Amino acid sequence: MSWISAARGARKVRFVGAIALVTAVLTPVATSAPSAFAETAPPSITSTSYPTFVEASAMRWRGTHWSATPAFRWSTATAEGVAKYQVQTWHGKRRGSMVGVDSTGSGYQSTIATYPASRTSLAGHIYSGDQVCRRVRAVNNAGTVGRWSGWKCSHAPLGTEEFVPGYGFDNGVFDYYVRNNGASNNPVRSVSYLAKGVRVKVRTGPKYGKARILIGSTLLGTVSGYASKAGYKVVTLQKSANLTGAIKVRAISADTRPFRFVGLWALRATAPLGSSKVVTWQPRSELWPADPVESTDTTRPTMTGFSLSPTFPTTRNSNGFYSVKASWRGTDNVKVAGYELAGKRGGSTSYYDDGSSVTSNTSMPVDVDWAGSATCYRVRAFDEAGNYSAWTGWKCSFAPIEPMDGWTAGVGIPSGGKIWTSVRTRDDYYHQTARTTDRFSAKKLRIQYRVGPKWGRAKVYVGGTYFGTINAYASTVGNRWIALTGTREAHERIRFVPITTKDVLIGKVFVIPDVSKNLPPAPTRG
Repeated sequence: MSWISAARGARKVRFVGAIALVTAVLTPVATSAPSAFAETAPPSITSTSYPTFVEASAMRWRGTHWSATPAFRWSTATAEGVAKYQVQTWHGKRRGSMVGVDSTGSGYQSTIATYPASRTSLAGHIYSGDQVCRRVRAVNNAGTVGRWSGWKCSHAPLGTEEFVPGYGFDNGVFDYYVRNNGASNNPVRSVSYLAKGVRVKVRTGPKYGKARILIGSTLLGTVSGYASKAGYKVVTLQKSANLTGAIKVRAISADTRPFRFVGLWALRATAPLGSSKVVTWQPRSELWPADPVESTDTTRPTMTGFSLSPTFPTTRNSNGFYSVKASWRGTDNVKVAGYELAGKRGGSTSYYDDGSSVTSNTSMPVDVDWAGSATCYRVRAFDEAGNYSAWTGWKCSFAPIEPMDGWTAGVGIPSGGKIWTSVRTRDDYYHQTARTTDRFSAKKLRIQYRVGPKWGRAKVYVGGTYFGTINAYASTVGNRWIALTGTREAHERIRFVPITTKDVLIGKVFVIPDVSKNLPPAPTRG
C-alpha cells in the first residue's frame, strides 16, 4: 500500500471515530444517573415570615423619623444548586402609605434586589405609618429562575410625624387621648392617606368611652373602649377598596369619657401588587448595585483620600446654610467603577442613619443646616467585578449654635464687632445664666469666647454633667476657642453658669456627639 493509500485510510478511521464520538454524545444514556455537569432545578421557597404588624415598642427614633427593622426571612427545602436569591419589595417611597409619594402617581413602587445564597433574611427599615410587602425566589447556577413565594406584608404604626400638629389631647408618640368634655373636642387627624381601613389598639377600662373612625368622609365604624376591667383590645375596620383622605378619630359627642388608643396602623388594599412599577437597581445610580460582571479580578480597590471641609464652618451662605464640600478618591488595579457613600446625622440625638447612595463622582456639596447639628459621611470604592474597598473613617461637619440663637437666657452684648451671649452675676439680685432651648447629645463641645481684663469665669454643663470651666480673664483683648470633653455623652440642654461677678461672653458653640452611637433623643419635657 502506498503512503497515499495509508494516509487516506488513517483519515477514514479518524472520520469514522469522530462520528462515533458525536453519536455517543447525542445518544441517550440508558442509566438514570444525572451527568456530573447537570444543573439541578432551582429549589422552591418553602416558607417565609414577616411580622404582620410592628408594635409601637419596636419603633425607634432616628433623629427625624420613626422606623423599625422587622426581619423578612425565607427558607428552601435544600440550598443545593442555589446561586442567589431575588427579593421583590413593594412599597411607597419612604412613608409609603401616604398619597402621591412617588413618580408612579399611585403611591406604589416596587424594587427587586439580589442577594447571595448565604443570605436568608432581610431587615430593612419600615417607617411609621408605612406598609411594606416582600416576596422571594431562588436562582440556580445556570441562571434558571424559580417561582416567587407568596407576598408577606408588614405594617408600622402611625407616629407623631403622620398626625397633623394641633390635633389630639395629651398625645404621645403612639399614644393618644381623644375626648369631648363639653368644653372642647379633641379629635386626632393624620395627613392624607391611601388606605382601605385601619387596625387600632385600644385601651379599655371603666373610664374609657367611644370614638368614630373615618378615612376622609367615609365612616369605618365606631369603637368603644369601655370595659369592666382595664386592658387592651385590637379592632380592625376596613372597606373592600382604598379610600383617600385623612384618618380621623373623633370622640362621640354624647360621651365625655376619653377614648385612648396606643397604636394605629393604616391598611392598604394589596391589589396593585402585581401591577406596581418594578425597578431593578443599576450600579452607580441607586443604592443596590446590579450583579458584578464576570471577571477573575479579585483585587479590592483602595481609598486614597477623603475630606469633608470645613469641619467647623462659621459663615452661612446666601441660602442660610453652612456650605461644606466632600471630596474623595480611590484607586484600583483595573478601574474604579464608583463609590458608595453612607451618611449619618446628629444633633438633638446621637447619630442616626441617613442612608446610602452610589455615585461615580469624586466630590459633592453638603449643606449643614440646623444649629447644633452634625452631618457625617464615610466612603468606599467598588470596581466592575464587585470588589469593594474598606470604608473610610467617619468625617463630620458641624453647624454651630450662634449667639442669641437657640438660647433661653443670655443677653446679647456687642464686643469686637460681634454679638456675644452674655453670662454674668452682678450681685445677689441679678444672676444671668445661659442655656439652650433644645436638648443635644454631646460628648464634646467646641466653644468660642471673648477674653480680656474685665471678663470672668463660667462653668459649662450638659444637663447635670460637668464639662469644664471657661476662664475668660486675660491681659489682652481677643477671641479664643476651647474644647471641653465630658466623662460621658450627655443628652440635655447645654448650660453656662457664671462663678464670678464679671461677664463671660460666649460666641459660637459646636456640639460634637459620639459618632459611634445611634441613640434616640431625650423625651421632650417642659
